Amino acid sequence: MVEVRGARRAPAPPPVPWLFAAAMAASLAVSVLGGLVLGFLAAAQVGFGQSHWTEAVQAHGQLQLMGWVGVFVAALTFEFIVRLNQRETLPVWPRVLVLAGLGVGSVSGAAGQIWRGQVGFLWPAGAGLALAAGVAFAVIVFSVGAVQPLRREPQPLFFRVAAVWLVVALGLHVISVARADGTVVALPESRIEVEVVLRGFVLNTIIAVALRAFPGHLSLPLMTGRRQVVTLATINGGLLAWAGASGAFALPASRGVQQGADVVFAGGLILLTWWLGVLSPLRNPRRGPNYRVMVPLAWCGLIVYAGALGIAAVDGRVNYLSLYQQGGVRHIFLLGFMAPLMVAMAHVVLARFGTGHVAWEALLTAAFAVLMVAWPLRVVPALLSNSPGPAGRSLLGAAAVLTALALAGTAAVAAANAMGIRKMSRPRRSPAVR
Repeated sequence: MVEVRGARRAPAPPPVPWLFAAAMAASLAVSVLGGLVLGFLAAAQVGFGQSHWTEAVQAHGQLQLMGWVGVFVAALTFEFIVRLNQRETLPVWPRVLVLAGLGVGSVSGAAGQIWRGQVGFLWPAGAGLALAAGVAFAVIVFSVGAVQPLRREPQPLFFRVAAVWLVVALGLHVISVARADGTVVALPESRIEVEVVLRGFVLNTIIAVALRAFPGHLSLPLMTGRRQVVTLATINGGLLAWAGASGAFALPASRGVQQGADVVFAGGLILLTWWLGVLSPLRNPRRGPNYRVMVPLAWCGLIVYAGALGIAAVDGRVNYLSLYQQGGVRHIFLLGFMAPLMVAMAHVVLARFGTGHVAWEALLTAAFAVLMVAWPLRVVPALLSNSPGPAGRSLLGAAAVLTALALAGTAAVAAANAMGIRKMSRPRRSPAVR
């Protein structure tokens, strides 16, 4: 057996190329098996959700925001940020540790809050672990150099600002757990943590991806640098002003400042939608792949969210919304915009970052359709009543079941594609030359 000299070796594939899909599947499993179960119990007010309603809601939030959303968004950030900046794939172990830290931290923290009498130490320990993972995530994001000067192309700033907001949210969570009254975090502190994750971490990441991915996949024009700066300022300035006037963590409380901040924030979302032109593919829905219609339909949820936020602020009753109504507005973003957009973009990332096609794509499309049915059922009963009655709670419970089915289907698709990518990436032995 002899070696053929001069033959070129094929470039080595990126290490563990299936990691992102596996992380998507694992995070969705946390949501279905943990977060949504607690959400259903709280919405239906049965079992633990009746006897410990606040703890169920807050533990549900931990699992959904970090165990699902945090891991899911971080995993895809690691993939998008290097591709959009034309950089090499990030090392495997730092990514694994960040994703595991966010996931394990959220699960252990929720367990410690629910079963404080048995494993209460897990609550602060989980919060600390998630914070460490968030700091590591920010370090990784900032280490990826921009392909162009930021003054010319400010898009990478959205990734970096998102990472900062994640660290802020996780840091606030550590403080709120330390200040908790038994097993309950003070409601103003809990609310600011949730809003910082959604409006800061999640939204800035979505914008960072949309600015570069949407023009190619949806045939949209590029957004100018000046408009990007305006979007960055209105979104994050609005959030900063809202948080600073929230009254949480000894901050001053000002209903007027919060109302003005919400109007600015909502206006920034409407301008962003207009400048991106993200709804234009709906004019010709039969042209191109399914995600060309799914992405704009999901984005409609953001418009509804901006409208609800702005109306509540202008109406002058933002601080008088009940907990159910606040949750209803928040779930327009979560379930009406973010979750459908995740499923829609999964059609893109599982193919482009994987084998070139999506295994079980029909199931992924069905999951999107189910989410579009589920989110009004979750939102409308909560918005129409300070405390939904039996009929309203039944609709909330139905929404939880439908959401669980949709996310379980998406998890199955992500897992199937992770296995397919792993199988394809296994090294093959070259035939010997004699």
